[in-house]
Amino acid sequence: MQKFKEYQKLVALLLSAFMIFELPGCYSLRSIPKSEIQYASKTYYFIHGRNTSYRISSVTITNGILSGYLDYSATVKKSKSIHLYVAPDSAIVKSNEAISVPFNSIAKVEVNKVDGGKSLLLGIGVAYTALFVVGLIALLTKGSSCPFVYSDDGSNVNFEGEIYSGATAIPLERDDYLQLKSIRPVDNSYKIKLTNEVHEVQNTNLTELLVFDQPAGTDILVDKYGKAHSVKDIIKPLSAVDNYARSLVNELSLRDSLRYISEIKNDALLRDTISLTFEKPLNSTSSKLVISGKNTMWLDYIFGKFADLFGKRYDNWKEKRNNKPAEELHQWQLDQGMFLSVYLETDSGLRFVDYYNLPGPMADKEDILMLDLSEISGNKVNLKLVSGMLFWDLDYVGMDFSADQALNKAVIPVSSAIDENNKDVASLLREDDTKYLIQPDGNNATSITFPALPVLKGASRTFFLHTRGNYEILRDARGKPDINYLKSFLEPGSFIKFSKDHILNYYLKSN
Repeated sequence: MQKFKEYQKLVALLLSAFMIFELPGCYSLRSIPKSEIQYASKTYYFIHGRNTSYRISSVTITNGILSGYLDYSATVKKSKSIHLYVAPDSAIVKSNEAISVPFNSIAKVEVNKVDGGKSLLLGIGVAYTALFVVGLIALLTKGSSCPFVYSDDGSNVNFEGEIYSGATAIPLERDDYLQLKSIRPVDNSYKIKLTNEVHEVQNTNLTELLVFDQPAGTDILVDKYGKAHSVKDIIKPLSAVDNYARSLVNELSLRDSLRYISEIKNDALLRDTISLTFEKPLNSTSSKLVISGKNTMWLDYIFGKFADLFGKRYDNWKEKRNNKPAEELHQWQLDQGMFLSVYLETDSGLRFVDYYNLPGPMADKEDILMLDLSEISGNKVNLKLVSGMLFWDLDYVGMDFSADQALNKAVIPVSSAIDENNKDVASLLREDDTKYLIQPDGNNATSITFPALPVLKGASRTFFLHTRGNYEILRDARGKPDINYLKSFLEPGSFIKFSKDHILNYYLKSN
């Protein structure tokens, strides 16, 4: 449960800083580097019930409980104050000088910056606050995700990301290609760890290491089809606007702390659309569209809420999904805006061309798609990125028109895989077959090694972990399902509407 503990610490840290969200205009998301984080010594914390209010210090979170101690110190100028509003009053537990409250009882958060005279309301009146609070709850009680991958650099074990996210039924089993940015040879081996740290059963069919040696100054990205592309000359968009014609160029032009998540308004829009324009070199007939981002915690959370609608028939629903054609399940995900779809403006009109797979919510993933530009005349490429509202969190979008270079590629099979019971399970991971590494609970961890290879002289090296698998989300669902309501989810966009209604009804109701 190493990763779970790390994220508990992260949540506490974010509560101390609470500046992960900046609202310079309307809804622009800004992540603050660790070096800029202001710790608790510069922050007041207040917990408010309907009839009670406490100022506290030494704030921590353990097992989903936010705790602190009554603070009677004299007023000292501090950079900000954080106000946590709790419902109901009974959720606040006072024991002598200690105060505690379940984190999921926090209904609203306000941050007041004392030094600059600027107040940031991060509460039910702002959609991002719903995302933030739900996201923090999800970090503490995360119930659906996919396997976590760690790599060894000789000094530290580093979290790299998630694999085959969204493969929530057997027919949805898919290949995944995760770049390992921190891995280094240790004792003449490359070492990773595959863990289950959430409430699900994870089934990994294949694991192998892809090693590329490429010319210095060139990056490598592997698309969802398993094809490697060289990336060298990425250009920024000339323009990028959202549904409401707000410019997103600052958020999407660089790999930096500026990010973009959908703006939520009480209107009929269900899909988030980013319209982009790139300068097209003369005679270019193809390009590589590169993004960096992840799914939001909100998508993770709301899919769990959707699954709970099946009540006591949840297991029956899972079984039915496992017997449906993969194409049907895949089309449903596409129709419900879970993927990030790409639409290209051609000489004959706007057309759907492809989509990005779900990367999961725990770490940014850089991904790439090849675009055929043969039906575009002129010197501009116009395209749209479309997904369900609040389902994607994007840091960067760029385009590369350079031709793919020749690459030196090696595929390295697993040499050993030792699970938490000290059993070698390597034979379960070497082939795409009917044998799986099954990790059924939150303390499963398998240590995997691959033999190291010498680097070609003068080359740079890039690693990708190729895996294939699926996972089963476990829910303690109860009650009687509303069959007629559930049938409505067969319609395209119905899941997005369920998500947006949930935000509007439960988080933005007071505005």
